[in-house]
Amino acid sequence: MNSRMPPVALAYPPSPAALVRERPLDLRQLFGFLLSNSALVAVLTALFVLIALVYVTVTPPTFVSSAQLMLESQKATAADVQRMLAEEALVEGQMEIMKSGDVLQAVVKILDLKSDPEFKSAHLPVADLLRSLFSIGPGTEKAGLQTARSPEEQAENYTIATLRSRLWIRRVGQSTVIEISAASSDPRKTALIANAVAEQYIAQNVRMKSQSALQSSEWLAQRVAELREAVFAADRAVIQFQSSGDSGSQFKLTELKSVSETYRRLYETYLQSWSEAKQRISYPVSDAIFVSRATVPVAKSQPKTILLLAFALVLGLSFGVVVAIVRHFANRLITSADRITAEASVPCIGEVSQANRVKKGAATDLLRFDGPGRKPGTQEWFGRDLRDIKATLGGLRRNQKANLIGLVGAEAKAGATTLAYNLAVLASASGSKTLLIDACATNPTLSRVFGEEKATGLMELLNDPRAYADFIGRIEKRLTILPIGSFRDVTPGERIGSERIAFSFADLKERFDLVLVDLPSMPESADAKSIAPYLDGSIVVARYGKSSFDTLVEAVDALRDVGTEIFGVVLNAVPQRRK
Repeated sequence: MNSRMPPVALAYPPSPAALVRERPLDLRQLFGFLLSNSALVAVLTALFVLIALVYVTVTPPTFVSSAQLMLESQKATAADVQRMLAEEALVEGQMEIMKSGDVLQAVVKILDLKSDPEFKSAHLPVADLLRSLFSIGPGTEKAGLQTARSPEEQAENYTIATLRSRLWIRRVGQSTVIEISAASSDPRKTALIANAVAEQYIAQNVRMKSQSALQSSEWLAQRVAELREAVFAADRAVIQFQSSGDSGSQFKLTELKSVSETYRRLYETYLQSWSEAKQRISYPVSDAIFVSRATVPVAKSQPKTILLLAFALVLGLSFGVVVAIVRHFANRLITSADRITAEASVPCIGEVSQANRVKKGAATDLLRFDGPGRKPGTQEWFGRDLRDIKATLGGLRRNQKANLIGLVGAEAKAGATTLAYNLAVLASASGSKTLLIDACATNPTLSRVFGEEKATGLMELLNDPRAYADFIGRIEKRLTILPIGSFRDVTPGERIGSERIAFSFADLKERFDLVLVDLPSMPESADAKSIAPYLDGSIVVARYGKSSFDTLVEAVDALRDVGTEIFGVVLNAVPQRRK
């Protein structure tokens, strides 16, 4: 019996290029970000503080003074809840009276605020303007024509509205104490206004009580006269009944006397109330008394210099950090190794510090690391970073059997040639048999620096098997540099892409421990896409602050489209202070 087993799906581990490792944000990265953007944050903070200083300097100072009045409390005979409600209603009503037009009009006249430039206004305050707009309705236009006011009255209304906007009246806690605060640019004027408002409110309260007492007195006087006539009539009825000699109707006499006594008691009660009302008219007493009068303030209330400067400092720092974050993510130039992994889905396998050239002159374009001790300080970080990348290449050679590696720049002058040369020098110095191939037809720097005239190069090896055999016969023990050779119409990439070549790169893996190929940058030539698929993998080189993430992503995608294994990205020319 034949039984067919279902196929088993094998899961292979992903390549390093497919691994996207998220690095948690730590304090070192945060401080590094703030340090890198310190100039921007400092400029914006200084700008906000300068604006606050200008505002404090230009804005006229505002002084505030307060007076306090205590209202007569409600009698304790009422229930607590009712008494609290009555007190609240009383205080709210008196506060509205303090802001009424009659009180403020009296203040304006007493202090002559109409001639004060601070209170003269050509326009209504916004609140009053909106109130006037929303009050327009059917028939309003006709009524407005009938109640047209003179320019003097309008000016007085503007002054009252301005004064009302500079007053703050509030209840102090749950007590019956009311605080009246006035604001002005003149400290003496604030005390005068606050005290004048309190005094005019008391005067208005006295006038209201006197007017109420006068009305009560007039009504009581009329009522007393009516009751007096009623008492006289009742007394006459009793006297007449007694003089009639009808002593048999005692019940009638008692009734008449009761009516007379009732009218007399009512008359006496109303007479007493009338007397009290006349006293209130002649000597009215206000329901409010001064707790404290307003005094001239010794310091301004607005603008608060220290508070404004502190707020401007915090706002400037916050705005600077926000702008730095926006600029960081909006800036497409590569300034962070961490973003490379997120943007291009390729790990950053190393950073190389910026260093000065050891050799000067037209003989070389390379930054060369010759080992420790040659240039103290200038190349210390440069050499350390190169050794880190060399260690990474060693791991690739052991784990993935990757001995044939290409280096390609994401853009021109990214530094791929310099990196390839220095890695070859370090690898050969450690004992590895290393071959460095110049396949950069657009800018063959290695061939110009190390190639001899009419020397056999890569193009000759690709075209002639005998040239390849001769080259193998004179391989140096440690480092061999193969120049690009002579070419005109056909570049090395086009020649290798034809697959009709005298040797294959696989042959070189058997003769060398490490083969590094300097490929042209992606935007300059298509040779990198033609040569990279024949290698074990490639490393893309980007330049700090010059290469963009868009260019890097395009280069990585283009190499992947032709089946190139990408080991990672190296960020070149990183400032030492950022490392």
